[in-house]
Parts: sequence; structure tokens; C-alpha cells
Amino acid sequence: MEEGFLFKDVFNPNLVARMGQRINAVSSEFDEDSFYKDIVPKLPPLSLSERSNLIFETLFTYLPDEYNKAINILLSSFDPLSKTCEMTGFEGFYFMPIAKYVSTYGLEEKDFELSMKALIEITKRFTSEDAIRPFIRKYPKQTFEYLYKWTADENVNVRRLVSEETRPRLPWSSVLREFIDDPKPVLNLLDELKQDTELYVRRSVANNLNDIAKDHPQLVLKALKRWKTINDKGTQWIISHASRTLLKQGLPEALDLLGYPSDVKISVDNLILNKEECKMGEEIEFSFNLVSKASKEQNLMIDFVVHYMKANGKTAPKVFKLSKKKLPAEGKLSLKKKLSFKAITTRKYYQGLHEIEIQVNGKRYSKLEFKLKK
Repeated sequence: MEEGFLFKDVFNPNLVARMGQRINAVSSEFDEDSFYKDIVPKLPPLSLSERSNLIFETLFTYLPDEYNKAINILLSSFDPLSKTCEMTGFEGFYFMPIAKYVSTYGLEEKDFELSMKALIEITKRFTSEDAIRPFIRKYPKQTFEYLYKWTADENVNVRRLVSEETRPRLPWSSVLREFIDDPKPVLNLLDELKQDTELYVRRSVANNLNDIAKDHPQLVLKALKRWKTINDKGTQWIISHASRTLLKQGLPEALDLLGYPSDVKISVDNLILNKEECKMGEEIEFSFNLVSKASKEQNLMIDFVVHYMKANGKTAPKVFKLSKKKLPAEGKLSLKKKLSFKAITTRKYYQGLHEIEIQVNGKRYSKLEFKLKK
């Protein structure tokens, strides 16, 4: 990668030239020179998504007006399939504006079958997880018929698409509100993928379940309990990875499912902060002891909760993972952790009283407060 490379630079003059050449090779009427000149001078100030939009809008200008003719030309211009499973590098972004073309101009009912064909061919080379969401909204029944068929596709990227595209809150995509309200159709699809041989697919299944658990914890828990009886390592991995939100919520059934009993017998002693005040940009360190009150070994999932001061003057809790430990009978563990208040893009800090609280197997124990200052 060249020094000074920006993410938006995946859409560059070389990519535009290559696209024009490939399309012209299968359709001599496509004016590749004008296509290039209409795009390249406009690229520099544009963001990644703006560059992609410029390309797909210009494609519409130079391709035939009839959608079926245009898509068949684009499909004929595609490169051979990659031999790798997971998408790596930036080469696949070539197909991002083409996916946008399909989701924008291929939504008429008469074009549905052709659009599904195009999105799958794109998926085999890049992804259509965002582009297919308008079809889910407009044609839920027809699209789900395809999704069920794709759960058994030989191409790993197609199988992953089934899970990734139905995530209620897919990053960088619009929310599928219908699946937040009722995730049962998605859960039925994920059930078909729970024993997939590829981690790439199973990771997506787990992330989808974790999304659903934020709104419907009991539904996800019910599915995971059923899957727990399956003698398959991949499925058991999904259960563990999909339970992140359930465990942070401290649900006793989820903890018990993963072998962290909610009736743990411990005490949290000697919780100490290394200072009572912390400045923005600094770190604060806390330490504590876990002491067993049981006559047998116990599995512990140890978290800590930071009660952050918010703009309204009230605190809001955020759970962080700390460690998984085995505590011997009548044994003791000493732990410590640093908490940073260095500026990050995902969280804004406010001065005032904060609290740190220890959580073990879903139960909260000792708590200390400290002041965050500018």
C-alpha cells in the first residue's frame, strides 16, 4: 500500500479505467473514454461512498436504458472468481458501485430474478449485504425463498451473505426495523447455518444473534439452549460468541449455559483505586481480590462496570470484559486493570463523578467512585 493512501482511494483512476475497458470488451458501444473523463476529474474531493455513487450514476448514463441489457453487460464483464474464502484487500470494492446500481435500478418486480442473479455474482467476488436489503423490504417473501436456498450454496460468501444481510443492525447499513420488531424469520434462517463448516459463516451467524439479543434476549437464549445439545464444535463456538450481550446483561440462564453458575460463592475484597482523581487523557488503575467461599473449584467470568458521567449530569453503566478464571476451592485471585480516558472517536467523556464496579458471573459487587477532571 502506498504511503498516504486513504480508504477512499480504492476508487481511483486505474479502477475507473479498468472498469471501462472490461465493459467495452463485452459491449463495444460502451464509450470507455467518455466514461473515464466524466468520473476521474471529480474524484479528489469526494468520500468513499460519494465516489462509489458517482461511478454507479455514470454507469447508468453510458449503459443501455433497459435494465436487463445493462446488467447482462455488467455480468459479462466480471473477472473470474477468487479462490479465497474471506474477502481480503481492497480489490473487491470494484463491485461496490455495481451492487449499488442493482439495488437502485433493479427494484422493479419484473427485474427481481435478474437482480438476485446479479447480487449473487457480486457476492462471490465482493459482497451484496447492503445492496440486497431494499429487496428484503420490498419483496420479503420472494427474497427469503432465495435466502433459504442460499444457505446450502457451495460458495462460502453466498452462505455468509444469508446471515450478514439479515443482521438487524448491520454496520454501515440501514436498520432492518422489521427484524428488530420480529426476529423469528431471521432465527429460522440462522438455524440452517448453525453447523456451517466455515468460521467465516459461523462468525456472521454469531454476530447476527448477538444483534438480536439486544432486543430479544429470551428468544436468542431459547435458540442457544437448543443448539447446546448439538455435538458440533463449530456450533458450540457460535453459542459462546453469540452470548456476548447476554453475558454482559448478566442473564443467569446465559451464564449457566456457558458453565458460569449464577450462584457463585465468592467475595470481592480490597477494591482499590490508585488515585481519587483522574484527568482527561490519563489512566486510572484499580485492583481487587476474589476470595472463594466454596468447597469446590468455580468457573468465573469477571467483568467490570464503568458508570460514565453523561452530558445530562447522570451516569450510565458500560460493562467491559476482564477475565475468565478458575477459582480453586477456598482460594484467592488478585486482579488489576487500567482504565484509559484518552480521547477516542467512539466515546465522549464528561467531567464529574464516575464509578467502577466489579461484576462476577452476572452479579455486581464492590463499587468505588472517582472524579474525572479536565
